[in-house]
Amino acid sequence: MVEQNEINQLEEQQPASLRSFLFVLFKRKKIILTFFFVVVGVVATGSFIMPEIYRAESKILVEKEVDSEKALLFRMNFPQGYEKYDFVNAEMEIMQSYPVISSIVQRFRLDTLGQTNQPRSEEDQENNFSRAIKTFQESIEVENPKNSNIIAISYESKDPRLAADVVNTFLANYIAYRSEISAESDSYKFLEEQMQIADNKLRSLEQDQANFKEKKELGSPEAQMAILLTRLTDYEKSITEVRTRRIGKEAKLAVIIEQLKEGRDISIPSTESSDSPSREKYIAKLKGELLDMELRRGQLLQKFTPQYEEVVNLTNEIEATKAKIENEIQQIVKMEQTAVRALAAEERVLQNSIDKTKNELREFAQTEYEFSQISRGIDDNRDIYSMLLKQREEARLSLAKLERGVKIKVVSPAVVPREPVRPKKRLNIALALFLGITGGLGLAFFMEYFDHTINTPDDLEKYTGIPVLGSIREINGHTSNGAGSWQ
Repeated sequence: MVEQNEINQLEEQQPASLRSFLFVLFKRKKIILTFFFVVVGVVATGSFIMPEIYRAESKILVEKEVDSEKALLFRMNFPQGYEKYDFVNAEMEIMQSYPVISSIVQRFRLDTLGQTNQPRSEEDQENNFSRAIKTFQESIEVENPKNSNIIAISYESKDPRLAADVVNTFLANYIAYRSEISAESDSYKFLEEQMQIADNKLRSLEQDQANFKEKKELGSPEAQMAILLTRLTDYEKSITEVRTRRIGKEAKLAVIIEQLKEGRDISIPSTESSDSPSREKYIAKLKGELLDMELRRGQLLQKFTPQYEEVVNLTNEIEATKAKIENEIQQIVKMEQTAVRALAAEERVLQNSIDKTKNELREFAQTEYEFSQISRGIDDNRDIYSMLLKQREEARLSLAKLERGVKIKVVSPAVVPREPVRPKKRLNIALALFLGITGGLGLAFFMEYFDHTINTPDDLEKYTGIPVLGSIREINGHTSNGAGSWQ
């Protein structure tokens, strides 16, 4: 409590207006403080008690395609600024349509939120569902700011994750429903079904081809055919060489045998290299020695009789040498006959290999034919699948054009909010402080305005018009306002 003398001192020091303000301020300070603390307490308590509300927001860009070339060709005017975004209103109506909102209510079970007991009858369920749809229509905000082609969608919830999920699902359902109502999808669905049939058949044929290749141990048909042809060529080249060698040896052998039968001087033909070159050299050496001995014997017979001992010895040596030559020739004949038989056997082996390779080629040709039949079916189905794919893409483009030439792009998807939008505690407390001070002051001056009690000599002089000569202050210890009374 402030004593009266303190008030008097303040009144003497301050101007009249400020003095009156301070007088009222000190006089009504309880009311001012009470009002201030009540307002701040109520607002602060309410701010902390109220549940936190989170807002998730997303923005999409809707663009309408304008065929400028056709517009210029047919001298059409482009839409003006105030009307070129009229289609955005139609998109907003589609967003808030019953199918889009009902799918959201069903997806997030919004008709059961806040209910402790499940409705028993179908009528109750339908009523709850209808109320949930109406509530959601009122709570979801779809706005078109500043007459643009931007649409902002926002939703508030106590659960921040639920708010973000609802907005994103709302956009996805809107886009899906928009495509559904704008599409003439019979041909597209038909092409989808045919593509599925063609794909299944193609997969079946490819599996049959894989099984056939595994069963026949078939790798690359072209490579295997090339291997078989190369092998056949090598065999035929080898058998030609062997046959040539065999024929040459047979001819050589026939000449030698004929010389042996006629008893003529043996001369080995040089049509082919012999398998026994050492024997031929040895025979040639023996023939040279034989010729020397016959020359020596001829010279001796000119001087001596055939019975001459040296002549007889030379004759015996000549016969022995002839026997050696004949024996060597017989050995050559045997060796050549063995070589001929070996070449003939080799020729038969090569011929068998050629026949076997030709059989493999015939079998492989049949296998390749069967493989080509399977592959041709695969190629045909691939062509059919490609054709259906192309037609389906054309149908999809047609559907896109049927969607009224509007493209939808999500500019900013909804994210889980971290800060609540309500209550704003700091702002509320700041407003409460301001309201408490201004309201308390206003209430104090309002009460002072209607208070006609005479508290000062000036008040008495003001109301009576009689000048005051003096005043005596009566001090009352029980007086609560500290102003006392004037006598």
